[in-house]
Amino acid sequence: MTTPDTLNLTTLPFYQWDTFVPVLEEADMGVYQSMMDSIFREGDSAVQQQRPSLFREHTLVPHDTHLLVRPDKSSPSWTFVLLVFLAGLLCLYYRVHKITIGHLLHSIVDSRAMDRMLRGNNMTRTVQMVPMGLLLIASLALPVAYFTDRLPFASYLTLSAVAMLAYLLRNLLLRILGTIFDDNAAVTTYITNNYLYHLVLASVTIPLLFLFFYLPWSNEVVLDILAGLIGLEFVMRLFRGMKLFLTQSSNAHFYLFYYLCIVEIVPILVLIKQIID
Repeated sequence: MTTPDTLNLTTLPFYQWDTFVPVLEEADMGVYQSMMDSIFREGDSAVQQQRPSLFREHTLVPHDTHLLVRPDKSSPSWTFVLLVFLAGLLCLYYRVHKITIGHLLHSIVDSRAMDRMLRGNNMTRTVQMVPMGLLLIASLALPVAYFTDRLPFASYLTLSAVAMLAYLLRNLLLRILGTIFDDNAAVTTYITNNYLYHLVLASVTIPLLFLFFYLPWSNEVVLDILAGLIGLEFVMRLFRGMKLFLTQSSNAHFYLFYYLCIVEIVPILVLIKQIID
């Protein structure tokens, strides 16, 4: 005998059909709609303040591009043309004087190699080596102009001209001191050595500036590399100069003292003071 199905769904506690519909009809549909909206989007309703969106912590954040693009700055239109021009001058200088990288690097650490390279390339006058330092100044003035409120081209030229004039006056001061203390040979060797160091640094700086201006993600890396190279060049040039004066100067110790104070240490201290102030 089969037992009749006496299951009454309306009596189950989970299915109170006789009361569910009236409760819905009496509900405030505005509050109900606000509760549903709070689950999927943000709003300003009182219900949402009590029950924040479940997806609030998972909303997509717009891509932060300030790390890839320099904020509020872009390369001036004349920068690329100037860099190409400086690179062309550098290559032309190497070609005219038949300078090879190997001989150049050897000459900055060996006085005999320096003499051989200068004689072999017919660079017997100081005026032939002046472009080495001027190319370096013209290239280093570019990032300075960039960080100084994007100077226009005329201001960049003024900055470069002032720096070049100071550079030439520094060498003139050295020659005056050499004449006073009768150490012209040592001074000439030292200035020539400086020119060679500056040519090496310019040969590295100009390609790095292409990366600095046109690969924004490399800004900090390029600046760190440039700062390291400038510091390394200064230290190597300082020790090489000390060696030259101690071995070639007739008044070595005294000349080394005023050389270090007047043309190397004092300008650095003045520059540091200006930066701090």
